[in-house]
Amino acid sequence: MRGVSYGKGITAVLLACALLLSCSRTEGPAGEGGSVPQTDTVQVTEPVPAAPEADTEAAETEAAETEAAETEAPETEPPETEPPETEPPETDSPETDPPETDPDEDMPESEELLTAPEAEITGWSDEEEGKEDPPAPERDPEPEPEKPAEPEKPAEAEKQPEPERIYNYLNGKSCTAEEQKRRPVAIMLNNLKKQLPQYGLSYGQVFYECAAEGGITRIMMLVDDYESMGTVGSIRSARDYFVDFLANHDALYVHAGGSETAYSKISWRGIENMDGVNMYLPSTFWRDQNRMVNIGYEHSLMTDGAGIVSGIQFKGYRTELDENQKPLFLFYGENENRSIYGSPATHVHMPVTFANTVDFVYDKDRGEYLRYQYDGMPHVDGANGEQISVKNLLILFTDIDVIPGDAAGRLTVGTVGQGQGYYVTNGRRRVIAWSRAGKTDCLELTYKNGKELRLNCGKTFICVVDRDVAPFIDFEYQW
Repeated sequence: MRGVSYGKGITAVLLACALLLSCSRTEGPAGEGGSVPQTDTVQVTEPVPAAPEADTEAAETEAAETEAAETEAPETEPPETEPPETEPPETDSPETDPPETDPDEDMPESEELLTAPEAEITGWSDEEEGKEDPPAPERDPEPEPEKPAEPEKPAEAEKQPEPERIYNYLNGKSCTAEEQKRRPVAIMLNNLKKQLPQYGLSYGQVFYECAAEGGITRIMMLVDDYESMGTVGSIRSARDYFVDFLANHDALYVHAGGSETAYSKISWRGIENMDGVNMYLPSTFWRDQNRMVNIGYEHSLMTDGAGIVSGIQFKGYRTELDENQKPLFLFYGENENRSIYGSPATHVHMPVTFANTVDFVYDKDRGEYLRYQYDGMPHVDGANGEQISVKNLLILFTDIDVIPGDAAGRLTVGTVGQGQGYYVTNGRRRVIAWSRAGKTDCLELTYKNGKELRLNCGKTFICVVDRDVAPFIDFEYQW
């Protein structure tokens, strides 16, 4: 019994050894002892959880992409909504530029109203100016010492950036630097109905109209290219308030006689002028014989470009603008044609005096205003039959009264202080403000908030009228 048990035990040991040998041959050499089964165990257990981890990463990636898509959509939507917010300024900028220079952006387009048209006018045209200002002998030496010191100013000006465009100070059109410096002439024209038509109106770039005695008006026409002018006339007498207007342009003055106050101002201010009545000028003026016989001697004095050049040379007058002269007008670009923000002004009907009503009718085809006067009579140039046509109309309100005790009924006109008016162009109007610090200062033209006034390039007509005329102006009149 003990031998049998021993034999079975040996047999069992031998079978176990055989099994171990067979397993080692099947699994390969152990090499590192028990490292193989441990490695196998890791390789078996790791791949199993790897599949769900990969699925989770894919799911997370898809979720992240979905979230990114969802979050990117609102991020990309603002650029789609932002252009409408940024586009209006881009599209509106050319149209809203005029309101940017306008003071009354909140005022409705349907209505333009003046406020206090009687605003502070302190300077009368007939005041004794010699008492307020230095006499002529003391004024003359002042420019002389300044001239040697002035070359430094141009040097400073050269350092500053010059304007991109050199323009004519009267009409805003591009010109050469030499043409810009040319000094204009201001010619007094008769506007009495019986002596119409006037000659040479087509040459004018700026026109001033203001009442004179008896309900008539006088017109002062400014021309810079005067050398090429044909016949101009009839030339009439000066008035002191027109002498005040000369300061706006540093202009040479062409007239035939004048009132006492006008002569006084011309004298003490040292105005360079050509007088067809009380000055010897051998070849500047002549009398039109036909007009002298049929209209009257006082309505027959004429001149032309050659005559004016002759007078300037004979008197030795300066032909370039004073270096300190400030331009009256600022202009938009020559290729711009601004329609100002404001109320309609398609037909301006205005009783400038009790004897003369003027009309400015907008012609869309020309983009300009045609002028009529004396209740619908076209205002034409007798030399060529052309009607006066202007791009800009300025109406300036002031106080105009008869000088007490003046036998001829001459007028006094407020030219210093401040007041209101209208700028009219391209079928619309806008309320403006004017101011003038002194009688020899240039007029200041702004919108009501003080921002600068700019005009469209072209001719300009300035009507200086009594403030009481304001309520009677019709801007959409119909014949």
